[in-house]
Amino acid sequence: MRKRIYLSLLAIGFACMAVTMIIYSVLVWHSMQGQAEEELKNTMTVLTTGMKQVASPLTYLQETGHAEKGIMRITWIGPDGNVLYESDYDHGIMENHLERPEVQQAIRTGSGSSIRDSHTLSKMLYYQAARLDDGSVLRLSMERDSLYAHFASLLPLLCLLLLFMFLCCILASRKLTASLLAPLRRTALIMEHIGSPESIQGKVPPVYSELRPLVEKILEQSQTIEHTIQTLEKQRNIIRLMLENLQEGVILTDTSYKVLVINQCALSVLNLRRDLAVTGLSLPSLFTEPDWQAIRGNDMSGIAQEQRLSKDDLLYQLTVQPVYKNKEVYGILFILDDITERERREQLRREFTSNVSHELKTPLTSIRGFSEILSAGMFKNKEDAQHFGSRIHEQAERLLSMIEEIIHLSHIEERRKVQERGPVYLDALVQDVVGFMEPVLHEKQVTVHCELEKVPVWGEAGRLKEVVMNLIDNAVKYNRPGGHVYVTVRSEEHRVLLIVRDTGIGIPEDKQKRVFERFYRVDASRSQTISGSGLGLAIVKHIVEQHQGRISLQSKEWEGTTITVSFPLYRTNQ
Repeated sequence: MRKRIYLSLLAIGFACMAVTMIIYSVLVWHSMQGQAEEELKNTMTVLTTGMKQVASPLTYLQETGHAEKGIMRITWIGPDGNVLYESDYDHGIMENHLERPEVQQAIRTGSGSSIRDSHTLSKMLYYQAARLDDGSVLRLSMERDSLYAHFASLLPLLCLLLLFMFLCCILASRKLTASLLAPLRRTALIMEHIGSPESIQGKVPPVYSELRPLVEKILEQSQTIEHTIQTLEKQRNIIRLMLENLQEGVILTDTSYKVLVINQCALSVLNLRRDLAVTGLSLPSLFTEPDWQAIRGNDMSGIAQEQRLSKDDLLYQLTVQPVYKNKEVYGILFILDDITERERREQLRREFTSNVSHELKTPLTSIRGFSEILSAGMFKNKEDAQHFGSRIHEQAERLLSMIEEIIHLSHIEERRKVQERGPVYLDALVQDVVGFMEPVLHEKQVTVHCELEKVPVWGEAGRLKEVVMNLIDNAVKYNRPGGHVYVTVRSEEHRVLLIVRDTGIGIPEDKQKRVFERFYRVDASRSQTISGSGLGLAIVKHIVEQHQGRISLQSKEWEGTTITVSFPLYRTNQ
């Protein structure tokens, strides 16, 4: 039945197509004929106008006839019918043209036209004639064969069009055949996809009346199965989404350590690709032998166990939890929690507490000692008392300054007192700081050299000025008398560089990695007399990182130190 319907529709379509092509060909032929006549008329207008404007009409016609030879025939006929000029034939031996229909029509009405066989050339021609002011007649003609040739040149295109229409007819026939057979195919589709993701939902599709009761029953059962599948799929997707968004690595195995479930975090911890088919693999194959032996050493048969696991310089807390089903161990759950940052923060907290205690203890001890001397009257004269009081005041100021810097660093770390951000030009900040420090530079006998490019960064002007102040202050403080400080601001590959280089005492290589730590000071004998809390570079580092910047240090002992800070370049036109 399908083949019979298809062939019938194809035959009807092909017949319609053939009729359409015949009509189209006739219209094209008439259109081409009309274009030829219009071309003759336009050329006639040009020639008659030109003959009026030139001194020698015959010369003009000869030049034109030479240019149009093979395309269009030009004939000039006198009032008596004798041919005065012929572009394609010897006019001297041509017969009188007075009785030509187009010539007679032109003499009577001013213009004439005809389609007939040429007695001279024995060809079918289109004629167009016009009477001139002197009574002569100008005649133009075009071979009808040229139209046939032009039409023949269009045949390949028409054939291609015919082929295209034939293909469209085939496709349309197939489409119509499919639509006629759709009810039966729909019924088969419902039965084929029961319980699958492609199952059909909604109302009963259009079917033949004889099949409708069967289809309704099938569809009802299909919808019940589909609903159950969707519910299970939704629950599975929720569980998968929760597992994938957990910050902890989760691995579920059976009692023989075959992987049943593993999330993305666990794959990352184990350095496994996401597209790797891990499910079904043995868990011991995913760990190194020492790590697995440490894990396997736990009793996994009943009691949850915890242990620490080091991997790729990261520290994880591994929790091994048995999974029960009907009071029996069904599987084993492994949870990997990255505690590297937690341990780092705890270590920093311990170090900070220890450093604060140590740094605060020194001035407090001095204050207590000097105050005990004063309270006990252990001084000889008023000058000694003033000296001890001055020392107490000095240590108190040091203590207060240290506490203020600790609070300031805490505010920076916790993003308190956030200033308004905008374009900041580091070159202007450098100039302000150098001008402010002029008395100190004179006292230390240090010369500052600036090479500044006017380039902006996006940030908090006050915070960035702290960075510039601390770096230049350290470069001056740890310099030698008569030393130099070189400050450079320039752009480089979409970054802005702030470079501070000094010719000071430098930093030993083994201590360079710690200079950005809180309270750390290079305690060599050469710098013990220089005051400072050891928080300046720690503050600088935090401010730089909050501005998406990077900081690095290069130093050579007794030759000097170079600190380079890099910020993203802010484009004012963005």
